[in-house]
Amino acid sequence: MGVSSMTEAGLSSSDSSLLTNVLREAIFTASEKSIAGSVFNVYDMSGTPGLTVQVPVYPEATAFAPTQAQDIDGEAITTSNVTITAAEIGARVDVSDLLAESTARNMASDTGVLLGNAIAEKIDTDAFGLFTEANISDDVGDNATELSADDILKAVYKLRNVNAPTDAAGDYFAVLHPGQAFRIAKELAGAGFNSSNGNALSNTGNELISSSAYVGRLFNVKIFQSTAIAADSVATDAQGCIFSPQAFGHILKRPIRVETQRDASARVTEYVATTARGNAVLKSNYAVRVKGAKNL
Repeated sequence: MGVSSMTEAGLSSSDSSLLTNVLREAIFTASEKSIAGSVFNVYDMSGTPGLTVQVPVYPEATAFAPTQAQDIDGEAITTSNVTITAAEIGARVDVSDLLAESTARNMASDTGVLLGNAIAEKIDTDAFGLFTEANISDDVGDNATELSADDILKAVYKLRNVNAPTDAAGDYFAVLHPGQAFRIAKELAGAGFNSSNGNALSNTGNELISSSAYVGRLFNVKIFQSTAIAADSVATDAQGCIFSPQAFGHILKRPIRVETQRDASARVTEYVATTARGNAVLKSNYAVRVKGAKNL
């Protein structure tokens, strides 16, 4: 069997045009669908030896008011380290010769979308799998209870209470299950928050965040929705999270790579997309779990 491969860095194939289109669609789809890299603190390890990165976590420094000419005491800074290990993520789509020869659609585009969707879902499922009671002790909301805007506001002030840093725009991030996000939108709509009056959800940052998962901005929280949010102990509940961008780390060891392999006896071309990623909690007190019903 012959093997051809392509990455963002280079191309080696008898059909470079086809592979280029598959890769472009896979990268575009994954970047549109996956949001972990947009809301976690990203460490780019591509091209760096090793599968792990040690992220230093700094303590808070303390200031005081010295008297005139008094020496300011030095404060020893002791950092802890969080180790994040990258692992491979992969997806494969097999395209038969008959399908490739008979389809009226753009086969390269469709294959790229399928691969990109699969990779994106796995990236986010792994990342948001950190939203557990074992990792994050503080929470708002309750099981079998509809999420409310008050829960979002309470989480914000829990983060303010520990001086959790925001992003450059002064915002925190929220990643909720679509069922939880629906309840927030429904409550706001019922209270008169709509696009025709001054109480609308802010669109600030919409032009900067192209992800279709972006819902809106409320109480200085950029809200995203994702089906990668895991169920709670009760299947009808979910555990989302509101957090500082410094709460979680995400490492990128290898960008998306697309390779093909021909299985002549089966008359099939295998398209394989892979990447290598890793996630970890950096500061658990910079995150608040959001519990609530997810059923629509």
